[in-house]
Amino acid sequence: MGGSKTKEHTVTTASDIAELKPKIAQEISGEVVQDTAAGVEKVEAAALVWSKNALYAIYACIWVCFFMLALHSAIGSNVLVHVYANFNTAPEISTAAILSTVVGGMMKLPIAKILNIWGRAEGMFVFTGVFLLGIIILASYRGPSGYAAGYVLYWVGYNAIYLILDVFLADTSGLRNRAFAFASRIPRSSSFLTTSTWRWTYGAFAIIFPVVLLPLAITFKLYEIKAKQLGLYAPKQSNPTCHRRFLLMATFILLLLPFSLTTYGRAQYKSATFIAMLIIGVFRFFVFVAWERFFARKQFIRYDLLKQRTVLGACILSAVLNLGYFVWDLYFLSLCMVVYDLSVSNGGYINQIYNIGSCFWAPLFGIYIRQTKHFKNACLYFGLPLMLLGSGLMIHFRGEHDNIGYIVMCQIFIAFAGGTLVIGQDMAVMAAADHDGVPMMLSILGLFASLGGAAGNAVASAVYTNVFPHRLQENLPAEALDDWVAIYVGGYLKQMSYPMGSPVRTAINNAWGNSQKYSCIATTAVLALGFPCIAIWKNLNVDKKQNKGVML
Repeated sequence: MGGSKTKEHTVTTASDIAELKPKIAQEISGEVVQDTAAGVEKVEAAALVWSKNALYAIYACIWVCFFMLALHSAIGSNVLVHVYANFNTAPEISTAAILSTVVGGMMKLPIAKILNIWGRAEGMFVFTGVFLLGIIILASYRGPSGYAAGYVLYWVGYNAIYLILDVFLADTSGLRNRAFAFASRIPRSSSFLTTSTWRWTYGAFAIIFPVVLLPLAITFKLYEIKAKQLGLYAPKQSNPTCHRRFLLMATFILLLLPFSLTTYGRAQYKSATFIAMLIIGVFRFFVFVAWERFFARKQFIRYDLLKQRTVLGACILSAVLNLGYFVWDLYFLSLCMVVYDLSVSNGGYINQIYNIGSCFWAPLFGIYIRQTKHFKNACLYFGLPLMLLGSGLMIHFRGEHDNIGYIVMCQIFIAFAGGTLVIGQDMAVMAAADHDGVPMMLSILGLFASLGGAAGNAVASAVYTNVFPHRLQENLPAEALDDWVAIYVGGYLKQMSYPMGSPVRTAINNAWGNSQKYSCIATTAVLALGFPCIAIWKNLNVDKKQNKGVML
């Protein structure tokens, strides 16, 4: 394959170890960068002692982890809509979405440092615990506030595990094959709600996930121990700092959360609460910049990598793509179920076309990169134009008068474009970094994606809040006008209680169509900003060696 030329090392006897030590020591002294972080040294040493067959087994385990995470995420997107409708607080979905996206995204920066300081296996053990705690809270709480707190913890753990798995892939694959390796992340959908309660949707996975996730961490740890016995690395100790992470996290929460608070009447655009949170958020942002520039002994982010035009362009593209995506996606499942009278299961299938389609296309794009050794032109001349086409067509095909097949068509366009652009931006930051910088680059890319997603959720919330109730009140028959608040906060459960074709249901569908129209217009306008982001990339060649040891 496209990995290192290093020979495989399989240790079976004491004489083998004695013979192997000087060979590996010579190999490492000539290849490993001095002052490499402890976590990087561990994984590079482990890569020198596992066999090719062991590597294939690790990849199978990673694939299972990605599959189960994506399965639960797909189920969770259905459950989120159901739970908030069940609580009669459907518009508050945006509050939970913004909080979880910002906090989960900000946590990726310290997680990247933890992976380099502690090690990949240790990070997997810790954040599997955080993830399971979030799932348990989601399964047990009975109100929207407690559910939102569990949802934040859940996404902190989910994002952390996803980042760790991405770093595993980067650690164990050559750069030329990495796009294909990253395409192994395969989501699926499910109809769990139709066969169980939403609490068991979470509770069952609290039992399943330890069995799925922990074997991978144990495997990596065993190979680290074997490498340590060979003397391939010496343990280091270091303590990461956390205060700047919380400062930055609080900054973006204060900047984005006010827009969702307007959804449920907790704040208005002219209110003191809304204005104060925005002003304090902006002030904190400048405090963070000043601290990084003048007072930090060691900068929190590797600005030498972030200042490269390829990395900066990829990060801004990630924010743009996620902003555009979440503007129309936040309420898309509810729209599909209500406007087209779909069940939760069938609505979930439509909602997951992007995930399934993008992950079907991504391996093909990975093969393309392996053969051509480049990725920029495919993103610039195919991926982004196709994304714009799909989003632009959704401006027209989004109401009850249009066949749902057109929605499926648009989703397929967006899915194939997403499979190209997501892999392209991942490759852009990894090809521009060294091995030590890959976890931080992936976490920064994820941070920009999270901030873009949170901003998209805020825009979606603002559009929905200002368009849906207004259009609903305009079109409801006089005898049902007093029920508009119950229809609004009751979500799809209340809205689908009215039969298709009735005046009330027609008014509801019309309100959904108008709300989605403005969301898709915003998405299409934002996506146009992606062209300069890709244009500034260097046309990097991925046919270069980045890692040491036995690679894919």
